[in-house]
Amino acid sequence: MAIKIKPKSFGPLTLTANGDGTFTTTTDAGHVSLSGAPASPDVSAPYDLIMAALGSCVGISLEMAAAQKKLTLGKVDMTVTAAKAEDLPSRFGRFDVAVGLEGIEDDDVAQSLLKLAKEMCTVSNTLNAEITLTLRRDAGNGAE
Repeated sequence: MAIKIKPKSFGPLTLTANGDGTFTTTTDAGHVSLSGAPASPDVSAPYDLIMAALGSCVGISLEMAAAQKKLTLGKVDMTVTAAKAEDLPSRFGRFDVAVGLEGIEDDDVAQSLLKLAKEMCTVSNTLNAEITLTLRRDAGNGAE
């Protein structure tokens, strides 16, 4: 059976230089934010944005995977980290997403949700880096 993928386009997302190393970003939904360097409480660095995109996509994919399996996901929290590659060109070499699934107590079920979410996540499938998703069994303190 052939898999059919629905065509979809995204954007536009516009960025306007502010002349100080920052950019005002406006999404097609009207969300406005600042990005650039250096990062600050008001300015997201590009590396923060790509990690946020990955984490958000994994979270959405987890919700979709749980719905497919008719499971109640409960509270989800994630910690996303990245490491630069040690060779050129300058890029991320790996991403790690530690996922806390408070509502799924069975580790086999949780692991199957992580696997399905990774397969479904458009962002993780787009990035050309090693991406690992690990189940975290703590109180959401960011540790693996």
